[in-house]
Amino acid sequence: MKSVIRLSITRFLSLPIPPTTIVEYANLFYKGIEKGGEERAFDLESSDKILEQLHTNSISDERKETADIRVIIHDPITQHEPLLGFSIKSYIGGKPTLFNANKKSNLLYKITPDLNNKQISELNSLDSYGVRIKWLVTNGHKIEFVKVPNEIFKTNLELIDSRLAEIIANILIYKYIDKISSLPELAKKLTQINPCDFNIKLNPNFYSYKIKRLLVDSALGMKAGKLWTGTFNATGGYIAVKKGGELLCFHIYNWNDFQEYLFNHTKIDSPDSGADRCDYGTILDASEVGEENVTFIKLNFQIRFV
Repeated sequence: MKSVIRLSITRFLSLPIPPTTIVEYANLFYKGIEKGGEERAFDLESSDKILEQLHTNSISDERKETADIRVIIHDPITQHEPLLGFSIKSYIGGKPTLFNANKKSNLLYKITPDLNNKQISELNSLDSYGVRIKWLVTNGHKIEFVKVPNEIFKTNLELIDSRLAEIIANILIYKYIDKISSLPELAKKLTQINPCDFNIKLNPNFYSYKIKRLLVDSALGMKAGKLWTGTFNATGGYIAVKKGGELLCFHIYNWNDFQEYLFNHTKIDSPDSGADRCDYGTILDASEVGEENVTFIKLNFQIRFV
């Protein structure tokens, strides 16, 4: 009997495809991704023919869920065969992001003492927000977290942990001022400073644990602009595709290994600060953010694998 793999293209269509054909298609896609590098889009020879044979016109998931692949897992003990979704992150085309930034993930800070209009204009004419922050710190100004302006993102962070927004806000400050991007190093820094006044003497793991919660929830479904209920879309776990194509799979049962992997292999990265993208880093007066008095700045972040 000829061996086949049954591939579900849509909820209405299921067709058998020989494993040799799947391997052939996989190799073609691998070469295309590798050739494309870090480009978000790339040309793939014979793609029209492949999609035609798969009876589809797209290989993306129209449901826009975190799960990138769904696999039936056979449990030899219980004989149960659940259909589980796995999130996939690939290093083939470059280092992937775990949490993607947009305008909704901005955090608002106030600057004290206040700046006059001339100072605001001069600061905003500097090359980058990093230079502006350095100028502020060098000249004795404090940058203090105020709030998360977007209500959905604020609620998502509060659902994960009531102090998470404050923790992220401090992470960003030390990232820009001390040039630290590694999450384990940032957790160590926060533990030393202890901005949330946790009982660090009794338990030194407050900050690392809460950061891990953010990483896990981001990996399994939490996004800045979509209300997060805590229900994982990737119910099976997480698959990392290494540079050479090897797979590293963390089943959700391996919870400790999973969160340790995310914690030790991610960093805080700076997203596009342009007005058409995340729109942050410029000095703002109170009227521009709907606040009273003083001066403000928005900061943003994304989480990327290292």
